Amino acid sequence: MDFNLKDILKRAILEYKYYTSKNWSIKEVGDFWDSVTGYDDINENTYTYYKRFTNTWDLAKDFVKNDMYMLDIQARTGKGTEFWFKKGVIKKSYLVDFSDYLLSIAEERLKGSRCDCVFTKVDDYNLPFEDDCFDFVAAYETIEHMGNVNAFVKELTRVLRVGGIMIITCPNILWEPVHWAAAIFNIHHSEGPHRFLIRKILLQLFEDNDLAILKENTTVILPFNKNISIKISEKLERTLHQNIVRLIGLRRSYILKKL
Repeated sequence: MDFNLKDILKRAILEYKYYTSKNWSIKEVGDFWDSVTGYDDINENTYTYYKRFTNTWDLAKDFVKNDMYMLDIQARTGKGTEFWFKKGVIKKSYLVDFSDYLLSIAEERLKGSRCDCVFTKVDDYNLPFEDDCFDFVAAYETIEHMGNVNAFVKELTRVLRVGGIMIITCPNILWEPVHWAAAIFNIHHSEGPHRFLIRKILLQLFEDNDLAILKENTTVILPFNKNISIKISEKLERTLHQNIVRLIGLRRSYILKKL
């Protein structure tokens, strides 16, 4: 944690710039993530980071099949592809990112594995893939970084085959001030260009693109790494009313099917 007043002010100004930006480009998102050089080190022991994978596996395992062709959009350092490949359901994964730096780490991570991977850098919403070519699309903590969420979801839907499965996870808008504070006080990396979305907007996006919700949940009430905190958080998720968890939980996860 850095309490240098000058640095705090600089980070606060930057976070304000991100918050007030509109319709930022994919390139701006990539430029930001190129600057987060300690991404894996920061997230290595972060409970909330790995929860995105384990939770969506629990939600989606009854809907996925073997030998799927996967699109891992904004794949960052490749841990999503690695996770799903180890579950034995991925035949080939196409890892797409906007950051050269993070994509290079993903390539290094996966080059020694048996996973058949293709690494692709993109700078706009138009993906270099044919219609209906993927069985499975995973967008972990990505939609909130899109300046044009309509174009993003439309393009993901285009490349997903009918009956295919899409995973979208994103933070609860209630937690946006917490992310600002974490970035300003250097507790965690900034989110860069982003806008957290209310659930109503997400549901409308899914409806507009003929995406049916198979399962959804909200998780992570206490985002701390101590074992006791994790146990309390998971107990609260199980015992509190679903509407309360949906209101206060950190992460929203959706398992979607293209109709």
